Amino acid sequence: MKKEKFLIEYDVLLESLKEFGRIALIAIIPILISQLESGKIDWKIMVIAGAIAVLKAIDKGIHVYGKETNNKSIEKGLVRF
Repeated sequence: MKKEKFLIEYDVLLESLKEFGRIALIAIIPILISQLESGKIDWKIMVIAGAIAVLKAIDKGIHVYGKETNNKSIEKGLVRF
């Protein structure tokens, strides 16, 4: 049985980075504004929002890679729905 190599293609990486940027921007800016109003920044919350953005970017990358390779088992991404 021959294993298929997982090669990261440029467009898959680009789509993942764009998804990370979108989610990070949408999540972190409101959290930061809210915390600046209160005068205290909780970095744990900022790290959690960043981690969620990274997971979403990985999910998008898996989805795009599955679509490009016509692999139905990974086309649904990381969370499978």
